Amino acid sequence: MRVIPVAVGFVLIFLSFFAYNTYTYHQLSSAEGAYKLAGIPKSEKLIAVYHDSHFWQFATYDEETNTLKLYTISQSSPFWAKDRKVESVEALVNYSPLSLGLKVLKDYKPHEKALLFKTLGWKYDSQINGSYWWNLSEVIKPNETFYQIYALGISNGIWIRSKIVFRKSSMFEEDRVGYGKVGINGILMLPGFRAQELLWVVEKNVDGKVLRIAYYPNVTIASTMPGAVEELFNYSPKHQEIITRLLNELEGENPWYVEVWFLPSLKAQCLGYGQILKGHSFCMMYACHKENSTEVSPGHLSCISNIKLETG
Repeated sequence: MRVIPVAVGFVLIFLSFFAYNTYTYHQLSSAEGAYKLAGIPKSEKLIAVYHDSHFWQFATYDEETNTLKLYTISQSSPFWAKDRKVESVEALVNYSPLSLGLKVLKDYKPHEKALLFKTLGWKYDSQINGSYWWNLSEVIKPNETFYQIYALGISNGIWIRSKIVFRKSSMFEEDRVGYGKVGINGILMLPGFRAQELLWVVEKNVDGKVLRIAYYPNVTIASTMPGAVEELFNYSPKHQEIITRLLNELEGENPWYVEVWFLPSLKAQCLGYGQILKGHSFCMMYACHKENSTEVSPGHLSCISNIKLETG
C-alpha cells in the first residue's frame, strides 16, 4: 500500500515544481519581475537592460571593484525551469555615469524586443536599429593622434566579454580548431548598428597617460591608464576613407556582428582590419595597398563556416 503515498508525493512535487515554474514564467513578462529573478546585489548599479521574448539581460557595474556583470535570465515555457547565467569581467572604462534608477523598470511596455539605456530610455523592436550611435566623423577629426581606434556592433543582445571562435574537428570536445576572438573583455556592447554608426572606442596619450574613451549613445565615458605609449599615429582623411570602405564591404554581407580596427601607420602594407559573424560563419577582411601602388582597398573576404562561440 506504500505505492499510493509515494504516488501522491510525486504528484505534489510535480505540482509544486510546475507552480513555481509558472510563477517565474509570469515574472518574466515584466522588467521588474525579471530583475527580481536575476538576484542582483544592491551594491551593483544597473546600466543597461535587453529583452527578447522570454529572455532578459541586465548589465551592472560596481564602481568599488570596477566590475561589469551581465545577468541573463530565460525561460521558454512554464514546463521548463528558468535558466540564470552570470558573467563578470573587469571594466575598461568607468561606467558609473550610466547608472539607472530601478523605478525606470516600471516604464517598460510589453514588446517582442526592448532595450533600456540611460540616454535612450526604452527602445522597442524596430527602434533598436543603431541610429543612436556616433558616426565615425563625429568621433575622430583629421590630424588627431591616437594609439588605438576600433568599433564594435552587434544586432541582438548585450555582451561584456569576448567570445572565442572555434570549430570542432571531431565528435570529441577537446578536438577543436581556434580562429581568434570577437568582442572586447570589459567593454559593454549594446544591440543595433548601421553604416559607420557603431560603438567607437579610442585610446590616446594625454598628460603622460593613456586615455580610453568609449562613445555610447549621446554620452562618452572614459578612464585613464598610467604610462604613455610610443606607437602613435596621426589620423588622416585617408584612414576614414579606408575604414568607411571596409565597413561598407563587411556590412554588405548582412552580418549580425561586426568589428573593425585601424592599423596605425600609413606606410604599413595594410591599414584596416575587419571581422564579422554572419549565420554560423566567421569572416575576416583586410584593407591593404595594392601591389606596387599607393591605392588602398578592401581585399578578399575570407570565411570559415560551422563555427561555434565560447565566452573567452
